[in-house]
Amino acid sequence: MIVSMLRKLRDMLPKRGASRPPAEVFDSYVSSVPRLQNAIDVIGGWSCAFPPACGVSAGRIEAFDDARIRWAIDCFGSLEGRNVLELSPGEAGHSFLLESAGARVEAIEPSRAAFIRCLVAKEVMRLSRTRFWLGDMEAFLRDTDKRYDLVVACDALRRFADPLAAIALLARHADALYIHTQVAQRGEASSLRRDDLIAALHEAGFTNIREAESGHSSGLSIFARK
Repeated sequence: MIVSMLRKLRDMLPKRGASRPPAEVFDSYVSSVPRLQNAIDVIGGWSCAFPPACGVSAGRIEAFDDARIRWAIDCFGSLEGRNVLELSPGEAGHSFLLESAGARVEAIEPSRAAFIRCLVAKEVMRLSRTRFWLGDMEAFLRDTDKRYDLVVACDALRRFADPLAAIALLARHADALYIHTQVAQRGEASSLRRDDLIAALHEAGFTNIREAESGHSSGLSIFARK
């Protein structure tokens, strides 16, 4: 089933970082000994690294040990046996952290290329309690009535047409929420400001709101609980 899906998507993959056209990549055969690096090399453009134990070379960003996600887990408490919804998982590094903490993860990825990287990463990192879905995040949230213990939206709000309205949508599915997003600094023009985001969280019913220290960064990390 996965092979069939990959073939359907192959012509839509971006060519960034790939030395051969996508169609040729998926229609060709590998002559080397089977190893995990072969799967990594099928798709170019990796941004993130893998845990050293995986023994593969990809990107440089160590999303598998992201302090933002560790902070969110500390704020929530034990994730053992908990159901987590992750939005825009990228290359599954955060999914690895969440599963390693004991969670069962459902991850919604709107990018075709990122989704395929997630499937490769799932095999490389041996994720057994994480399932990746390809599709529109807002459509998913409107279509399902499923509840989760925690929603993780790291750099995901920018993918919504109205990031502030998305807060109310997320609140329908969980009583705990972690958000990391870029917000306007003083004097900057932006559609998303810190005070507006905090107000949207309060309006959605989140009363316990914590902010991680970010120094002078425009990135804002928030853990909120009802």
